[in-house]
Amino acid sequence: MKTIRPAVAEDDGYIQKLIKYIPVEVIAAYTAMVGYLAIGPTTDIPVYKIYYLVLLAILFIASPVWTYFAVLDDTDENTDQKKKRALFHSAISGFAFLIWVYATGNPLLQILLCKCTTANCSDCAIYSHALGSMILVLFTLVTPLLERIILGKKL
Repeated sequence: MKTIRPAVAEDDGYIQKLIKYIPVEVIAAYTAMVGYLAIGPTTDIPVYKIYYLVLLAILFIASPVWTYFAVLDDTDENTDQKKKRALFHSAISGFAFLIWVYATGNPLLQILLCKCTTANCSDCAIYSHALGSMILVLFTLVTPLLERIILGKKL
């Protein structure tokens, strides 16, 4: 049975693979739901931090599970290689989601990581927009190499 989610194919190019590794369904859900957690002057920061952590945890768990079954359901064939590819793809999608969240930033994420008490929080050692961008670029470069090492596929 075919799914809507595109799976990485043997003959996909580098850019096509990268695009397919991004868990767009989970990112869309994150973007929609995090909009409800906009911080204002009267926002109860401790409560919103809990909501944000729960949202991140649920979507981080959902991303690999969703991706695993989407890759498995892509064709009727269920070989060991296909299961191995589904596991790899799902692990990459989980990391891709977290890296995307970190790289795009969010005031609540910054409050959590920098242990701030207000929405006016400056970058700290563990959170920086520049660091997020660098991690995103490195992840983009390393993912095809990992695929080659783990799955034995050519770049």
